[in-house]
Amino acid sequence: MMHEMIILFLVGMGMVQRIQDAAKVSVFNWERDMITAGSADFFFEEISESRIDTVYQYIPAKTADEDIAYYLESAYAHEVDVYLLTGEPDWGLEADGAGMIREITRAQAINQLVPECARLKGMVMDVEPYLTDQWDAAPEQVMDRFAAGLACAHSEALACGLQFVVCIPYFYDTKGYTDALEMIMESGCDEAAVMNYYKGKEEEHIADEMALARKYGKRLVNIYELQPPEGNAVTEANTYYHDGLEAVIQNAIRLRSVYKGDVAFAIHDYDAWKEMKENE
Repeated sequence: MMHEMIILFLVGMGMVQRIQDAAKVSVFNWERDMITAGSADFFFEEISESRIDTVYQYIPAKTADEDIAYYLESAYAHEVDVYLLTGEPDWGLEADGAGMIREITRAQAINQLVPECARLKGMVMDVEPYLTDQWDAAPEQVMDRFAAGLACAHSEALACGLQFVVCIPYFYDTKGYTDALEMIMESGCDEAAVMNYYKGKEEEHIADEMALARKYGKRLVNIYELQPPEGNAVTEANTYYHDGLEAVIQNAIRLRSVYKGDVAFAIHDYDAWKEMKENE
């Protein structure tokens, strides 16, 4: 399958000549209003025209079946893959992966609403156990439970024919959780999407993760933060909001060169990307 140019999704056709390599591009979308018959077609027209080929979509539990079905069928019509985006910090405390497995079961039920060609391709688990109180008391034990839970959930996803993507921060290795990180890469995912939110250090911050991905034959996705800086959660140090999309392009070109095409890209999130694109 031919990969898509990152330059296309960011600024349009006019800059194709500036990049020689290609990359798969995904976008996180937490916007629940897109999952309606009135919004889905517009959303996927915009996405597909920008050469984004994958959406990580949050789908609230109470969303009407007919809206979900229309959304997935519209995605298929526009040649966009959809993954169910989900996750709660507390799920990282469950060594049996119970919370994550419940969501895999929900994805299976969603897939029964549409023809096979339009089904969810997989799961994106955005589980951040370091946000729990238990992490502050015993982070090593929490990481061990998290890695074990991911292995259980990954096994279930494979049995259900769903790709399993896990979101991880860039700092598990630097904070001393290298064994758990290796367990996650070995048996807890098909792909690891790294929240690589530290501008200017993206290359070095995914070096260990890339080595593990290559070792275990997994795909690595580098996520760029585009949300506006607000408080302590999103700061100027980790978002490209004020730097502009050109800065994202240049960094992506650099990573593709350094890692020989083994890295793919995702942007967080749709609302921020759209705002930045409109302001270019």
